[in-house]
Amino acid sequence: MIIKKQIMTKEKFEVIYRKHYPEMYRLARTMLYDTDESKDVVSEVFVKLLRADIEPQEDKIEAYLMTSVRNKCRDVLSHKNVRERVEHLFQTEMMQNRMVTTNDDDRLERLNAWIDRELPPLSKQILKLRFLGEMSYDEVAKATGVERTTVYRHLTKSIESIREYFNATTKR
Repeated sequence: MIIKKQIMTKEKFEVIYRKHYPEMYRLARTMLYDTDESKDVVSEVFVKLLRADIEPQEDKIEAYLMTSVRNKCRDVLSHKNVRERVEHLFQTEMMQNRMVTTNDDDRLERLNAWIDRELPPLSKQILKLRFLGEMSYDEVAKATGVERTTVYRHLTKSIESIREYFNATTKR
């Protein structure tokens, strides 16, 4: 099925690209419902093909490319699910905390102090970049030099910790 890579010529890559791009894009578009993300997924698959130490055989290239697109789309959808859960948790927290009395400033100062004291440095940095810096997940990942999934995981854990902190302080 897979053989050691022989240097792929520009011409061979162009033939593969022209032949398979439309159906790869259709598959990604069908799975993601997003034009830009679909183009990104297909582009990433072609980049992976160029950088790989292996090259699929001629008769297996279509299956390889379509499987790669499907798997990459599944990854994107998985990341979206995590992102949506984190955003929902944060929005829920924010909505609950908007109905607080004049002690808001004091509570916010205590929360900031708690965040600075209790969260690990990377979690603190990610949380502040995302919500205070209003950066996208991709921007936060690039700024911190970590993967998007790492950003999601740190935000999820940070928000859970903040929720526990608020639950503990409101019971007092």
